[in-house]
Amino acid sequence: MAQIGVIYLCRFAEGERPVRRFVNSYRTYPAGLEHDLHVIFKGFRSADSLNAAQRLFGGLPIYPIELEDKGYDIGSYFAAARLVANHRLIFFNTFAELLADGWLKKFDDALSLPGVGLVGATGSWQSPRSLYVARLRRGLHWLRHPLDYFNYLGRLRADPLAMNGNRALPRVGTTDNVMQVDGCQLFRRFCSSLYDLLHFDHYLVHYFSYPNPHIRTNAFMIERDRFLALKVPSFRNKSDVYKFESGRQSLTKQILEQELRPVVVGRDGHIYDAADWKSSSTYWIDQQANLIAADNRTREYSEGSRQIRTQLQACAWEDPAS
Repeated sequence: MAQIGVIYLCRFAEGERPVRRFVNSYRTYPAGLEHDLHVIFKGFRSADSLNAAQRLFGGLPIYPIELEDKGYDIGSYFAAARLVANHRLIFFNTFAELLADGWLKKFDDALSLPGVGLVGATGSWQSPRSLYVARLRRGLHWLRHPLDYFNYLGRLRADPLAMNGNRALPRVGTTDNVMQVDGCQLFRRFCSSLYDLLHFDHYLVHYFSYPNPHIRTNAFMIERDRFLALKVPSFRNKSDVYKFESGRQSLTKQILEQELRPVVVGRDGHIYDAADWKSSSTYWIDQQANLIAADNRTREYSEGSRQIRTQLQACAWEDPAS
């Protein structure tokens, strides 16, 4: 048994393409340290599909872990951590792609520094609470100044990307003007925004205001015993997942409560404390040139248009009140 366990989540529902991407990057970039490669095969219902997935790792010494398709990614990480015995664990989701030689050594060197308790490939300052407050202020402003609301609708008709918030962003691979805003869409969005505002308890109670630094729960390294000692929800829905990533009792906040540092490690091997994450060129900023491990969200930025990148950058690094 190696001291370090690499845990990769291979989820049946995501298909073969992201798995091939991870395997190719794993073969391309040496880890730099001895380790065990554990692969979670999640949601495979037949022996044929499972065997086909295992063949994608052809020749690699893997330790398979079979799990049902429940508990989201983070729930699977905890289930796998209970089954392995490595001292340190690093977790990758299905869409992960390694980008640098010695990636594992860089994570391990960072976690070995005095006072460091958590190392991630990416972090963010995003706060759902502050985003909610900004939406509420905007809604109250429109109630007092309805003419401003109609002017806003006019701007949306001319430029759908002018709408703020992640829901307005076209998916990766789409064109900028794919969202044609018509009256029905505007009405549905208005109702959706109103519904969101009524669920104030989801945002005001469970999250801190901006800046809300948190390590993203993909491509992160932590000591196994520390990970399994964390307080965790049941992961019955996406809300539980979001709270564990960036809420008041998030992975990052629990590390801070232990008087340990959550840090980001870059492709250059340097580590960055929370105050320096924006300038680290790792997540939703500049060209992400210092990113050590990509995923579907970092690709959303790198493959997006200039407008999309601008909006994503604002979501991660700017106070919604501004």
